[in-house]
Amino acid sequence: MQPLSREQYDIWRTGAQVLEKDAHGEKVLRLADGTFLKLFRRKSWFSKTAFHPPAKRFAENAAELQRLGIPCPHVIQLYQMSEPYRSVVHYEPLAGETLRQLMSNDTSLDQLELFARLAEFITKLHDLGVYFRSLHMGNIVLTPDNELGLIDISDMRCLGRPLSRRMRDRNYRHLLRYESDWKRVNPYVETLFMFNKR
Repeated sequence: MQPLSREQYDIWRTGAQVLEKDAHGEKVLRLADGTFLKLFRRKSWFSKTAFHPPAKRFAENAAELQRLGIPCPHVIQLYQMSEPYRSVVHYEPLAGETLRQLMSNDTSLDQLELFARLAEFITKLHDLGVYFRSLHMGNIVLTPDNELGLIDISDMRCLGRPLSRRMRDRNYRHLLRYESDWKRVNPYVETLFMFNKR
């Protein structure tokens, strides 16, 4: 990881759009050139992230997903900023729209076809050993090439073997807990999705 000075960060910050922030500061920026910066704070000095920063985990997961043929962001560089401490990943975003955006904006969307593909995609991830704890419609993207891919991938493990039934079920529970997403889904389609998800 390369050092990132506050001065360089402020230069990038000029003209950038803040996409996410919380009480601790900025979390995701879209820079003027269209690339993204994602910043991770250390929640505790005794956290395991002190030895394996989330930015590094993001990059490792991106490399593994690319190896597996799953569309995802392309990492440009990793940085570490000292004041305030942040591990930082600079990346090219995955082109396309999230399923959340599609469900909100496209009234002509064929939900039956989309959710049949989603069930197949999740089964593929599980068979490949990908356990994505932040699985929800805001982190699944339909690309311009009509493929499904993943974003916000730091909260992920690639196990190298098919997931157990228990882990698959737990992953689906993560997906289904976002009630605001599922309110936009036709109840008939949701029923078929639940039936075919395994």
